[in-house]
Amino acid sequence: MAKIYSIPQEFEATMPTWSIANDRDENIRREEEWLEKLSQWCKTHGSGKYGGQIVRDGVADGYAQYMVFSLRPLQLIHIPLGDAWQSRWAHRWTAADIKQMVERERALAELFSRKS
Repeated sequence: MAKIYSIPQEFEATMPTWSIANDRDENIRREEEWLEKLSQWCKTHGSGKYGGQIVRDGVADGYAQYMVFSLRPLQLIHIPLGDAWQSRWAHRWTAADIKQMVERERALAELFSRKS
């Protein structure tokens, strides 16, 4: 069973919010930079090869996002970007579920990155 945490305090102040002063691409770039820093933090302070990986679960019109901190024990960090959805099942996920979700995300990313 997963234990879910909020983002570390040091990341709260720098968490990007969408601004109408920025165009869409700039807002996305800021979110990606922030997520990469959080991923590096998880890899440094957490454990296992899945540390810093993002898993998603479809909720309503979007998805809930979590970053893996460690698999043993299973610890996830809720990512409050966008609508900040939370999955009603995340606390029941197992390490095997997380491995499967990460591999599925990788396979989809590879599939859609191929040029025709």
